[in-house]
Amino acid sequence: MKKHEKTNTWLYMSFKHDITDSFGNTIPYPHKHFINSDSTVYAWLIDGFFGTKKGLEHLNDIIARFLLTFPDSKYIKHFNDSHSIISPFKLKAFYNLKSKVNKRKDYIRSDVLFDSTFWVLKYYAEDLIKEDGFIIYQKLEDFAMENFASKEKSTLRCKCRNIYYWYDARDWQIGRAERKFETKGELMASRSNHMKKINKERQELAKKKVLSCVTGMFEFEYKKKNGDWNISKIAKESGTSRNTVYKYIAELTP
Repeated sequence: MKKHEKTNTWLYMSFKHDITDSFGNTIPYPHKHFINSDSTVYAWLIDGFFGTKKGLEHLNDIIARFLLTFPDSKYIKHFNDSHSIISPFKLKAFYNLKSKVNKRKDYIRSDVLFDSTFWVLKYYAEDLIKEDGFIIYQKLEDFAMENFASKEKSTLRCKCRNIYYWYDARDWQIGRAERKFETKGELMASRSNHMKKINKERQELAKKKVLSCVTGMFEFEYKKKNGDWNISKIAKESGTSRNTVYKYIAELTP
């Protein structure tokens, strides 16, 4: 009979500020660490396999708790390990991390009260509102996809949409209070202005993504043997449409 190998999971998170005071208190001492540019990456071996939908929910909860406790942290990667002789940590070793920011008073639905991922996205959305005056949806979705290990992208998009429409309905006001307008026309005019700003931001973001491919030091990777741009590859790498790629490449042509 074949012996079953127990699988554990490595979780890598990066931090821009010193968190060593939290070791042994808020979080267990990491198994590995290394310096990466302007941040420090720490790794923990966690007991269990998180390849199932339920397992990924548990892993996402731990990642969300990190992001809530350390706002400058970022999810890097996770992978399975069935051969390491290092003793792994149980999930409960990370339960001292915040599950939500209790000091903030807000409207709380029962179905999101203990949803750590929701709270991370909600507070990031509020940071976007403070920065831009509204939520640029693509920024919110990109943040969600970059910082959570789950492959349930539809679930993350659903959370992002719900948060986006929540604040849109309140004209991007933070908190429970809704902004009041004298007339329906004023409300529509305000939303129209927001949409103009959103569309402009989307265009600038798309242009930046395309140009990062065709003007960087690795631009040769996006050219075919005959010297023409590989439009399909640029579109895929930048997350934009082929028409968008054609548009901004044409702007580079003298």
